[in-house]
Amino acid sequence: MGWLSIGRGRVKPRTITRLADYRGEAQVVVEATQLGSDYSQSQARRIVDEWVEFFASRPSPIRDLRFVSRTPKRLFEALRGQTQLEALTVKWGDYADLTPVAEMAHLRKLHLSGASSVEDLQPLARSPRVEDLLVEGLRRVRDLSPIGDMSGVKDLELGGDWMSPRVVHVESFGFLRKMPQLRSLLLHSIAADDLDYAPVLALPNLTSVRVMEVRGMRPSIDVLKAETPWTE
Repeated sequence: MGWLSIGRGRVKPRTITRLADYRGEAQVVVEATQLGSDYSQSQARRIVDEWVEFFASRPSPIRDLRFVSRTPKRLFEALRGQTQLEALTVKWGDYADLTPVAEMAHLRKLHLSGASSVEDLQPLARSPRVEDLLVEGLRRVRDLSPIGDMSGVKDLELGGDWMSPRVVHVESFGFLRKMPQLRSLLLHSIAADDLDYAPVLALPNLTSVRVMEVRGMRPSIDVLKAETPWTE
């Protein structure tokens, strides 16, 4: 899902900090934190407070929302009121509870980066219309099975922190057997403790796949590369 297309080009939204700068656009990039010395602590707090009140009050005209700076949990929680969203991208933050996302019945794209505080993915199971799912920066999640209930997902990326790098260990990738609709799969900085990677071979519609090599994985990385549309 790209920016709103008009004619032959695309309209790239402005990056805004203050709510007062929002003009009713459908695509919005918000940089409401990490503002540096240009703002006092009280000013910075007020900026977040205004966004929290705005998002929590009622659905807005925004369809595609992107946070490009730290997203504190109270700001993420306020998104519960944005039930009209079709696309949501979060760069990073201390958000842990994903239930606000479960209220977004129209959501098609969900990118949650820096999700290091998240422990439970169960709320995502209530988002069957999501087609493009990215969740990375994971540290505390062990059970990925709720993703298997997201029957609309076609493009899936999961991982720990690839920049550190910090590998997250999960119980299993068995949930993939419930997702034959997947077209692309990227599993980076993430390892299944049961070492069973056979579910990757059970995805008949893949056009792109890459997973992290793990010692003792079954089947081996060489078999996966040979029998899937592997992408380097």
